[in-house]
Amino acid sequence: MKNTLSVLFGLFIFISSASAEHHGHSAGKLSLISNGEFILDTVEAGDIKHTLAELKGLGNIVDSTYAPMPNGTVIAFECAGSNVTKNGESMLYALCLAKDKDGDQFSIENTRVGLIGVAGPGESVMRGISGKFADLMGTCTYVPTYMKNDGVFVSVAYECDMKH
Repeated sequence: MKNTLSVLFGLFIFISSASAEHHGHSAGKLSLISNGEFILDTVEAGDIKHTLAELKGLGNIVDSTYAPMPNGTVIAFECAGSNVTKNGESMLYALCLAKDKDGDQFSIENTRVGLIGVAGPGESVMRGISGKFADLMGTCTYVPTYMKNDGVFVSVAYECDMKH
C-alpha cells in the first residue's frame, strides 16, 4: 500500500510540474518598431507635474520567430499614457491597444522611470485579447526615441520574449 501511494504521489508531482512548465515555455522572440505622434497635456502645481499623453500610430514586426506575428506584420495601435513627476521622481505608465489587419487585438502595458519626451529604457507586458492573439503573452524591453519638430513624435523599439 505504501509503495502504491508513493508511486501515485510521485506521478502527481511529475504531472503537476510538467503542467506548470508548459505555461512558461518559450514561443519565440520578436522585434517590433512602432512610430506615432504624441498629443500631450500637462498640468503643473508647484513641484508636481502631471502629463497626459495620447498616441496613435503603426508598428512593424521586423524580426520574429513567434508564429502569430511573422516578419512584416503591421500593427495599428492607440495608447493612453500618464507621467507624474513628484519629489524629483518621474514614473511613466502607458496602456496600448494593438490590432492587426484582421482586427485581432492585444494590449501592450509600458512602464519606466523617466519623463515622456526624454529617452530611456522601459519594460512592457503584452497580453492577448482576441483572435489569433487570444493566447499571446510576452515580456519586452523597449527604448523610445523622440523627435520634437512641429510636434512630439516617438519611435519605440521593442525586444520581446513570447510565452505560451
